[in-house]
Amino acid sequence: MRAALAVFSGAFLLFWLQPLIGRLLLPRYGGGSAVWAVTLVFFQTALLLGYAWAHLIVLRLSPRAGRLAHGVLALGALAALPITAPAFTASSPAAGLLLALVVGVGLPAAVLATTAPLVQAWVAQAGGSPWRLYAWSNAGSLLALVAYPFVLEPALGATRQATLWSIGFVVAVAALAAVGAQGWGGLHAATREDPGPAPPRLDRLYWFGLTACSSALLVATTDQLTEDLAATPFLWILPLALFLLSYIFAFGSPRWTRRAVWLPLFGAGLVAQWWALSSGFRASILVQIVAHAGTLFAACMVLHGELVRARPAPARLTGFYLTTALGGAVGGALVSLVAPAVLPIRVELPAALLLAGGLALVGLRRSRAVDPLRGEPAWIWALPVGVLLGLGGLYAREFAHDHRDVMESLRSFYGVLRVRELDADDPRGPARRLLHGRIMHGMEFTDARRGKPNSYYGPRSGVGLLFALRHDEPPRRVAALGLGVGTLSAFQRCGDRLDFFEIDPLVEVLARRYFSYLDPGCTDVRVIIADGRLGLAAAQEPYAIILLDAFSGDAVPTHLLTREAIASALDHLTGDGVIAVNVSNRHLDLRPVVR
Repeated sequence: MRAALAVFSGAFLLFWLQPLIGRLLLPRYGGGSAVWAVTLVFFQTALLLGYAWAHLIVLRLSPRAGRLAHGVLALGALAALPITAPAFTASSPAAGLLLALVVGVGLPAAVLATTAPLVQAWVAQAGGSPWRLYAWSNAGSLLALVAYPFVLEPALGATRQATLWSIGFVVAVAALAAVGAQGWGGLHAATREDPGPAPPRLDRLYWFGLTACSSALLVATTDQLTEDLAATPFLWILPLALFLLSYIFAFGSPRWTRRAVWLPLFGAGLVAQWWALSSGFRASILVQIVAHAGTLFAACMVLHGELVRARPAPARLTGFYLTTALGGAVGGALVSLVAPAVLPIRVELPAALLLAGGLALVGLRRSRAVDPLRGEPAWIWALPVGVLLGLGGLYAREFAHDHRDVMESLRSFYGVLRVRELDADDPRGPARRLLHGRIMHGMEFTDARRGKPNSYYGPRSGVGLLFALRHDEPPRRVAALGLGVGTLSAFQRCGDRLDFFEIDPLVEVLARRYFSYLDPGCTDVRVIIADGRLGLAAAQEPYAIILLDAFSGDAVPTHLLTREAIASALDHLTGDGVIAVNVSNRHLDLRPVVR
């Protein structure tokens, strides 16, 4: 019972910490989907380090030395309490965010990450079965993820959550110490037993590939949902909860991972997800969530089912966990850190899906599941092959369509930016458009209408009517949170001051390179590279008009729609000033929130 309590509490606290620290850091780093993606990678890396530490303690140190070493680490983590969410400026936003996570919660996260593998290793060495504890660990993780958006976040403020979490961490460390003290006597003899031959390299490579692929799918799916919808805890937690649920099912019973069930569901999910990605505005928010989340779950059931079939004997438990944790950390890092730095476009999600199908084929080959004598129908082999070939062709065609007439494509921590040119034959042209993901963030005609306001910033839009109403006022200061292509400058008069607050420097690069709204004129137009909320808070003088339009893709800027954000804007507004909020969204009605 002590072992189950230690594993359960450690997992609960670890997966409570993920959304909590992500929420605290979200407004400091722009509020975009990449914040959660990097947070996921940090915790996957913490799991890797925790498993490596447990592996070292069990196999390389004597029981007494291992106990002392882990005690020192736990004391260091206790000294790091309470948890904090600092902000750091680094060479890239991702590096600054990782540094903030390391300083704020690094040691506590590392200690919690060691709990499950270390306790399970102690139980296995004492002759018990560790797999029941694996289920306890996943149950604690899942409970934390379900409780956070529905209980913890609504009922407790961030400060109270941090305090309660710190108290819980002290209890979890005490539970881990009690388990270690209870089991050391029987472990000394058990550690001298021969664990048998090491698993073949191909087996370890397969473990690595399966977990790298499932982790990449988790991060890529979460990125897709939060970029198009909203960077909210619920959309962070739903994919992660399904990811964990697949582990619980896979390690719970072999009956729950039957290939004849999950391979067809995975194939159907691939088709549904391709439709959701290619349908654009036609897919509702519910359809997108179901398609992406359902496909992720089916893919993880396939991958984690193969992982269970390939797992080693309990004596090799910590090495197995270390390899799978390494795969998870590498897969997540490839999507959230490497891909934005080296790829100008998003291809991670379809690539990970196709890789999952390939790994399923490897699993079939390893177990010879297509042999009629083993009771598996031969069509199971043909299904993933057909789906892979068909979806590969469809994704290639969709990619070619999306990048037609693209003048330039750039990618940063905050997403993919493209400039598309529409010629005179296009009913919307001749014009240039700036796209963030699939959403237009501004356009400019290239004919006689060049430099005029248009689209959702046209003369009859809410913003257009606002500036027309206040046209005869003295020169004023205007703040705009979100640059786009700079269309708002077309409404300004000589003597006005317009400050754009834009977190992504590449937006300014493309706005100046392909659009004319930021060209020097009699209006003082400035672009300040900073998160809108933080940049506005640092302003020295009040503004007559403040415009909130810092969307990423079609995602709702949740940190700009809080009471604190609106209060900060009001503090920087003149007595008769106006705050205008862009509430246009394909999926959500934001007007009640703003009111």
